[in-house]
Amino acid sequence: MSGKICGLIARIRNIIPSVTWHHCCIHREAIVSKKIPTKLKEVLDEAVKIVNFIKAKSLNSRLFEQLCKDMDSEHYQLLLHSEIRWLSRGKVLSRLFELRHEVRLFFIEHKSPFTLSERLNDFSWLASLAYLSDIFAHLNVLNLSLQGSHVTIFKVEDKIEAMIKKLEQWNYRLSKKNYDSFQNFNNFLELTKKELSGEVSKNIKQHIEDLQRSFRDYFLVSDTNRNWIRHPFEIDITQINGLTSLEEDNLIEISTNGSLKLQFNQKSLENFWLHVQKDYPVLSSKALKVLIPFPTTYLCEKAFSALVKNKFRNRLENVESELRLKLSNIEPNIEKLMSEMQYHPSH
Repeated sequence: MSGKICGLIARIRNIIPSVTWHHCCIHREAIVSKKIPTKLKEVLDEAVKIVNFIKAKSLNSRLFEQLCKDMDSEHYQLLLHSEIRWLSRGKVLSRLFELRHEVRLFFIEHKSPFTLSERLNDFSWLASLAYLSDIFAHLNVLNLSLQGSHVTIFKVEDKIEAMIKKLEQWNYRLSKKNYDSFQNFNNFLELTKKELSGEVSKNIKQHIEDLQRSFRDYFLVSDTNRNWIRHPFEIDITQINGLTSLEEDNLIEISTNGSLKLQFNQKSLENFWLHVQKDYPVLSSKALKVLIPFPTTYLCEKAFSALVKNKFRNRLENVESELRLKLSNIEPNIEKLMSEMQYHPSH
């Protein structure tokens, strides 16, 4: 796709040399989340094995469901882990930690691997599981915030920068033995009233530091020369590089226009620059080149998902209407559509 010689980007650049591209931010976030210290990775793998032991056989799954019902649990089933589903890891670990007592009882009553059943009595292992369930829940929230059809590169940069600063703050709180940022982890420690071992604390701090570094490696610091696009009424013209004299003059005119400032507060960033395109075409085009590109492949994958679920997927000429309905933000007026159709009376 991105090969220098015969990839898609190279072929497009042969026609439009000025084209720009970047790696999907959701993919990058998923890559960052996969980097885990060895000890925590072992906990994750063993947690997946515990889930698979129960979920792999339908009999075990049914027995476990009945056990949860007898114990009046909020949930009756564990969740399967899938590497290709970005949100899977956090949900699997959260559900396992929530049902840890039920799983422990199930292992007592039924034959299970000794090493796995012992893990549910290990304080350090359960503490690590609680932490992993919390940190991946935070990463899931970030992942979901990057999805959607109205996500711009600026929103992505803001979300990632906020996550990096949160990780830095969480690490500082952990050094002060403040675990409020991790709900399951904090509740578990308060419930057991045990002291966290130095090894577990070291692994957690290392994981947070690794995440912080990886986010910075995969998401570089935003270009300050683009700040005029976001803050055209607050920017210092003398601090901007990359604009021509004409573009600087246009920006000065925009920044001193009171009616445009009112429009800026009422419209989205993209709509504002579209609004001024008639009067300032050069500056508007430069801003839209930054705002229009999709920072994620969310819509592409949403379209692919809709296509896979379509009964006409083997005949591609018949999927346009279904894809349009699936990807559009416009809500269809079902009652009006039904009123215009001739229904078939019953025989």
